[in-house]
Amino acid sequence: MYVIVMIMIHMGQHKIASDQILYPNMEMCEVARADLVDRLVTTKPSGESFVFSKCTEISFEEDKAKVAL
Repeated sequence: MYVIVMIMIHMGQHKIASDQILYPNMEMCEVARADLVDRLVTTKPSGESFVFSKCTEISFEEDKAKVAL
């Protein structure tokens, strides 16, 4: 499973965010990430604002408690 992680920078401050969706594969995550970044760029509060984003795989350690999704 994959999630989108974003770091948004504005006026020297940062915010870490996600779209709160779990994606079953990297391709679906990357399509959603590209769309999300496009929307963020067109609505950014100033020319100095920017965003870093990445799709990353979530792994669950086998020796930890099981997570049911």
